[in-house]
Amino acid sequence: MTPTPPSTTVAQQPLIQNPFNQLLAQKHAGLATAKRYALGTVCDPSGQPQPPTGASLRRQLKFIQINAQVTGDNVLIPQFSGRKQIYEVVIWNAASQTLLFQQGVTGNNPIPLFNIPGMPGNVGFTLGFNGNFDMPHWEVDNNQPLVLNLSAGSQVTGFIRYRIDNGTS
Repeated sequence: MTPTPPSTTVAQQPLIQNPFNQLLAQKHAGLATAKRYALGTVCDPSGQPQPPTGASLRRQLKFIQINAQVTGDNVLIPQFSGRKQIYEVVIWNAASQTLLFQQGVTGNNPIPLFNIPGMPGNVGFTLGFNGNFDMPHWEVDNNQPLVLNLSAGSQVTGFIRYRIDNGTS
């Protein structure tokens, strides 16, 4: 006996309605008109400015280690665009000397920020961060470096936590 062919082929059979196909078609049509919005610390999806939150400011904090041992200027934060806001400074001085934190290098009329005359050796110093982003210890102007000037050139180690304010946050 030979098998009988089906009465209709696959191409002639009606499609089975699937509710998920309609849903996929709607989503696909919606993607054609979708818009992307930049989200960040400066605007909401409608484009309106938002004040920065404490968490977004904490993410912006930068950390730099100090290892200064040259008599005279030691550049801690190089000059680049944006105002540098210094929130925490921790230093350890190896031998007796005068420490001067200043904005700018010595030959270009620096602005003294903090002077520690005759700081004894094997002593630490801390300007702690209290979590208040409205009151940094120092602010270094746009395109100016933060410099530590040493009188004796003995080693000073530690770290600085700072934020760059370039007007976008």
